Amino acid sequence: MVRARRKVSRAGNALSGLLLALALVTVPDTPARAEPPAKITNPDFETGDLSGWTTTGNAFSVTADSGWGWGCCFGQHGTSHVWGFKAGGDGATGTLTSSVFRLAGSGQVDFLVGGGNNADDLYVALVRASDGAVLHKATGTDSETYRRVRWDASAHLGQDLQIKVVDQAGGGWGHVNVDDIRLDGAQGNGLTAHWAFDQGAGTLAKDTVTGRDDPINYVFTNARYKPSSDPLWYRQEPDGKALSKALLFDGYSTWVTRSGFTAPTDAITVEAWVAPRAFEWGDEGKLSAIVNQQDQGAGRGFILGVGRHGKWSFQAAVGGQWQSVWSAPDASLPTNRWSHVAATFNATDRTMRLYLNGRQVGSHTTPSGTITPDGGDLLIGRNNRAVMINGTFPANTFAGLIDEVKIHDRALNAGAVTTAYDAVRTSYPGGTVPKPDMAMNRNRYAGDRYRPQYHFMPPEHWMNEPHAPLYHDGQYHLFYQQNQHGPYWHNIGWGHQVSPDMVTWRDLPPALVPTANSVAPDGVWSGDATTDADGNPLLYITAGDDSVRPNQRTGLARCATLPCQRDLVDWKMDPAPVTVQSQDLDVGPGRKVKFGEFRDPFVWREGDTWFQLVASGVQTTGGADVGGTALLYTSTDQTNWTYAGPLMVGDIAAHPKTGQVWELPVFLPIGGGKHVLMINPMWSGGSPHNVKYVWYWIGEWNAATRKFVPDSTVPRLFDYGEHFTGPSGFVDEQGRSIVFSIAQDKRTEQGHHDSGWAHNAGLPLQVSLRPDGDLGVRPLPELTRLHSSAQPLVTLTDVTDLNAANQQIANVRGDMLHIQLEMSAASANRYGIKVRRSPGGEEETLFSYDRNADTFAVDRTRSGTVSSLSSDLGVQSGPVTLDGDVLKVDLYLDKSMIEAYVGGHKSITTRVYPARDDALGLALWADGGATIRSLKVWPMKSAYTG
Repeated sequence: MVRARRKVSRAGNALSGLLLALALVTVPDTPARAEPPAKITNPDFETGDLSGWTTTGNAFSVTADSGWGWGCCFGQHGTSHVWGFKAGGDGATGTLTSSVFRLAGSGQVDFLVGGGNNADDLYVALVRASDGAVLHKATGTDSETYRRVRWDASAHLGQDLQIKVVDQAGGGWGHVNVDDIRLDGAQGNGLTAHWAFDQGAGTLAKDTVTGRDDPINYVFTNARYKPSSDPLWYRQEPDGKALSKALLFDGYSTWVTRSGFTAPTDAITVEAWVAPRAFEWGDEGKLSAIVNQQDQGAGRGFILGVGRHGKWSFQAAVGGQWQSVWSAPDASLPTNRWSHVAATFNATDRTMRLYLNGRQVGSHTTPSGTITPDGGDLLIGRNNRAVMINGTFPANTFAGLIDEVKIHDRALNAGAVTTAYDAVRTSYPGGTVPKPDMAMNRNRYAGDRYRPQYHFMPPEHWMNEPHAPLYHDGQYHLFYQQNQHGPYWHNIGWGHQVSPDMVTWRDLPPALVPTANSVAPDGVWSGDATTDADGNPLLYITAGDDSVRPNQRTGLARCATLPCQRDLVDWKMDPAPVTVQSQDLDVGPGRKVKFGEFRDPFVWREGDTWFQLVASGVQTTGGADVGGTALLYTSTDQTNWTYAGPLMVGDIAAHPKTGQVWELPVFLPIGGGKHVLMINPMWSGGSPHNVKYVWYWIGEWNAATRKFVPDSTVPRLFDYGEHFTGPSGFVDEQGRSIVFSIAQDKRTEQGHHDSGWAHNAGLPLQVSLRPDGDLGVRPLPELTRLHSSAQPLVTLTDVTDLNAANQQIANVRGDMLHIQLEMSAASANRYGIKVRRSPGGEEETLFSYDRNADTFAVDRTRSGTVSSLSSDLGVQSGPVTLDGDVLKVDLYLDKSMIEAYVGGHKSITTRVYPARDDALGLALWADGGATIRSLKVWPMKSAYTG
């Protein structure tokens, strides 16, 4: 069908054409206004200049200085910051204006500010970009050290804003400092610092937030007595796990230092993963710091740390007052296990909170106010205000592993803390974080020129006397006084080692430590071991409890489960003490017991009766010292004990070197119907004879009458040196009476600090009755198992020419040797052997016999005194009667340790600290003619093979 057309006017046609033409014309788009970003250009000045900022005047410049020349520290974030004094001093003026940004997110704005306090002419402001109206502003506090300011600018969300820094002030404090401007937590969840400890080696710990490398203090970074070595980096789990690497803090010398750190003040979270190895005493009530930047005395800063027995705390100066929140009684930290700890503070709700493994375990309401900042260093692992032990060792220092330390500038809520904990926990199979291997490592001392290798000694740090020797299930056990925090006497528990033969040893975990709500909260001191009627091992301890007087009682520890484990690694202490000192103990007419001195139980069994000696002292009723004593108790069940009187009382007037108080009594059968009583003398007021001697008496013991009758009341000296002390002993499964000792090293406190260890035991000795009625003393024959070669390095027989003999041993060198010498005089009056001798004799130690005086001596006048307490070691000697004129001596050299045993009768235990590395030679010596009947020298190997 054809549709009819409608006619159109000429005018209409013209309009249509015009519209069509216009439609075909391309009209440029009107430019859209660009929205400002939600961030500032160069907000922390890490470009090193003012890029992105507009300036007027000359008041502002960027610096990387951490201090201002007459003090320290700014505490800037990162490296660079604006210091208003740097360019023109206090007199310069001007403004500094940021790029425009559009406020987004929560509307929070925060930054660091320092400098003068002048809110009218010297301030940082949040301004509206369109008209410059000031919305918020803050000034300094007349301090160069930064503080963090936070504004809630949520009322201006979506507005275009700027940061403006104004300096129109002159005169003193006429400048302002600024750094690290953040919009809505732009640094990422408020994280201001994070030490992941992922390096695994080296002497620096990286803060992953700032990229800074912070120094790790460690005693062996620049070692004095051994090759230098890195701090103790821990690695166990596979890479990729949060706790795969960590830093092991040794308890006294390890900590991380962050200088110039500015801690948040109105809200903070401090979190870390920690695995304590031991807990300190808590000197002066101070915490062993995990993280801290504080001066409690001055009321500044904060600390997260551990107190006694694992109780832990967060503390801070809030509103001018020192505030503390402590963990709940059921939330103490365990040792040798990972725990996630977090502490928060929020000034808004005035609350401190503690979280352990994602669970809130403490809360405290604070006064109004923020944390008063401290401008000192932030330390990880050491208290900023540590108590110094002996003027040398910082107490309040963490021992164990620390990892994943984080500081947030906000108080994380419970959900966020739990999420942080679960993020690590759930990354492990079964959601269980593995137990870390925190065993002390002897290898950290590799190359130490003075540390003995084949003597019994702790894997690290301090030991006192070994004690409580015990044979059980085919193994020998020996315990010892141990401080796990460092090489000094302090918080003492029982270390533990095991051996198949009493000469080779294997380290085990500590057996007993001071424990809250136990019989020994303040110290587990020396004691002894025996077995019950069923053959189960028992440990008798000196239980330290400072809440009672005397603070020394004897306690009892048993296997935690029966049957006892072969290695005896799990013990539990009975809740009640075994024996408690009474002031009215009968110690003889006109006398009284020295109340408060009551320790070191020695226990043995005869038939159905157990006997216990406890060391103490005796005084007149007027308070004059009579002498030391060993108090005797008896029991038929090992728990209930009856006092039987003193086994023996010393006579300090006749024999002043035997002490006011006796310690560590040892009572052993020696054959021939005789017993020996050995004691360690002590003076409550100190004495030049302290920690030098062990005295003994031989006599007859009657178990039925509970009486010991010495052959003579005159004491005899066990060892003629100055280093044999702290005896302990037992009768082994072969029926031998064995004695152990502590060989005091008598080094300076600084020497102990720099070496990282203190003391070792003497060699195990067999004691017996000699035909002359005296005590025979011999090293155990099992010691030959420590010979590192079956054949001696050298063997000499019947050599009369000393020069020829010395030529044959000229190449024998060593500081771990066993020497057997038989030598007799021809025309010589004095003869013997020099050991630890330098080629020219500049340093040497001489052992010699004087046949006119019948004395055996050690001359240490040229032995070397590096780190020794004394600069003059002198000569020590004592009487010895030889069989004919033949000197028979066994010498054991072990680094700084030397023991000489003469004719199976007497001994000299001594220490030497040569300065020369070549003081390793031997030389036979006589002041006239002499015959070398026999000389054999064996190299020795370590007693620790693991």
